[in-house]
Amino acid sequence: MVIVVRMTKQRKLILDLFKRRKTLLSAEMIYEQLGKDVMDLSTIYRTLDLFSQENILAKSFIENMSYYYLNDDVHHHYLICLNCHKMIPIECHLFDLEQDVNKTHEFKVTHHDMTLYGYCKECQEVLI
Repeated sequence: MVIVVRMTKQRKLILDLFKRRKTLLSAEMIYEQLGKDVMDLSTIYRTLDLFSQENILAKSFIENMSYYYLNDDVHHHYLICLNCHKMIPIECHLFDLEQDVNKTHEFKVTHHDMTLYGYCKECQEVLI
């Protein structure tokens, strides 16, 4: 991944966190993990917006919250466990549908987001 934005100390801290964690992170999660005295929440939001615009990060909306993950050129969707809140990435199979919509409806899809909710294997065993 070639990064073309100016890399400040704060931006590097956030990017390094994504590289280490390799999972979905919200601005609030980053704020907690970096430590409240490292940078303010508004700096984190601005950095996430910039990284998203530059395609360094991809974004998913889950229950009205924005979550970001490192854009490794593999578009993800997520399964969210309603009990333990585990987030399980799954591959995207919607590109054929996008192409069909583009052609059939003359509608240019710019992006999509999908999240499936239910119970993970471990929680199913506990809840049954």
